[in-house]
Amino acid sequence: MIPLPKQMHVFKKRFWMTSRVDYQRNADLPEKIFRYLVSDLDAFYHNLIDVGYLDDDHTMSVMFKLAPFNKKVPPDYYSLKVDTLAIQIQAESPNGIIHAVQTLKQHLYEAYYYIDDEFGEPGDLPCLEIRDWPSYSWRGLHLDVSRHFFDFKFVKRYLDWMAHAKLNKFHWHLSDDQGWRLESKKFPRLHEVGAWRKEADGSIHGGYYTRRQIKAVLDHAALHGIEVIPEIDIPGHAMAILAAYPDLACLPRDFETLNVWGISEDILCAGKDEVIDWLKELFSEVAELFPGRYVHLGGDEAPKQRWQNCPHCQARIKKQGLAGEEALQGWLVQTLAQHLKSLGKTVIGWDEILDGQPAQDPIVMVWRGDGIDAARMAHDNGNRYILSPYTKLYFDARNSKYDTLGTHQIINWQDVLKFRFQDYTFQRKELLLGAQANVWTEHLANKADLKEKVAHRLYPLAEILWNGEPVEDVMEFWNRWRDLGFRL
Repeated sequence: MIPLPKQMHVFKKRFWMTSRVDYQRNADLPEKIFRYLVSDLDAFYHNLIDVGYLDDDHTMSVMFKLAPFNKKVPPDYYSLKVDTLAIQIQAESPNGIIHAVQTLKQHLYEAYYYIDDEFGEPGDLPCLEIRDWPSYSWRGLHLDVSRHFFDFKFVKRYLDWMAHAKLNKFHWHLSDDQGWRLESKKFPRLHEVGAWRKEADGSIHGGYYTRRQIKAVLDHAALHGIEVIPEIDIPGHAMAILAAYPDLACLPRDFETLNVWGISEDILCAGKDEVIDWLKELFSEVAELFPGRYVHLGGDEAPKQRWQNCPHCQARIKKQGLAGEEALQGWLVQTLAQHLKSLGKTVIGWDEILDGQPAQDPIVMVWRGDGIDAARMAHDNGNRYILSPYTKLYFDARNSKYDTLGTHQIINWQDVLKFRFQDYTFQRKELLLGAQANVWTEHLANKADLKEKVAHRLYPLAEILWNGEPVEDVMEFWNRWRDLGFRL
């Protein structure tokens, strides 16, 4: 199984699978989630197993129970019991039930396909008891849909992959220099203009998600226990925004959505009051579209040359008594964080927001280098933080020296297994929320390329994020991965 459950006892008794299955729930489990889990598990079960081979005289019982345990347990803790009469799943949260179903699917697969003389025959399910819980609350996967656009049906499939790996945070990078990806009622030129770019060969690349499609993705994520975190990157990486609304720049002129990678010197102006008002309206619309607790506002790779020469920005620095341009970005982040807080949202930003001496409210997403210095800075400032270090968890890297697809660095699946939360854990352990892998798409132009990058490292990621420890026995993990047999 991947991730390996924290507590598992396998018994000698066997549970004989039948062609008929009776699914039950207690009243506390929401019916919508129950119906989805039943359809998912039943489809998996009947696609997996030749039901004509199985016992048709009896009915297999699967019970979902959302109820407190008789002791204090960690968040999303679940128990899974397979005895001679029934399969029982219990958790205190719907997410715990969802994770238990993923574990059960793996057990069914292994029991049916990996048979030996001691194990029994196909359909002969070992009785067991599992008690399991995640070590960290943030177990994420990121997807950049700006550099290359991927349709909403593929995004839903991406969420399916995450669910298989018990990941629970989907970081959706929806804007950058190369494209804006949301339908906006307040600012329609964002998707009418900013969603499209002219490539070097004259072709047009782009696309955006309608509000209906966004809701479909959000609904699908909710059924998997996945929270969606939208990212609108500001003040840098904003050329698609400026192409649609050039007056938001320090030096307004005709801009184009970029068709090359890199960092642009043109960023949003932080000195004009009308820009701040515009951003508040934009983030209000984003907050309305996405019901989750978090909004990511980027904050990375924002050169300050334009601000240095902008009379509006310099006037803002003087008026607010700020130390300089980095402090101005800190002021901008805090201004938007307070606005989003009034809407019930918590702001997340890349670790550059630490350069502007932010308040403790924003959550810091650590990414530069190996991330250790930024993690310590966030900790010492009292900010909660999430790990996504460039040298450890960037899945657009190459898999090996023979791989020609991806960035210059190499991160293979064995490297992912070596990831150490301990290197980023300091005195206040509660500030470290967890980690995620980032999938940037400058080099991943199609679904096949993206899938190849994720598939090689998804289950190693699942293992370390769930259990919070590096994997010492790589061959033991490899055997579990091989036996699992799941393909994306």
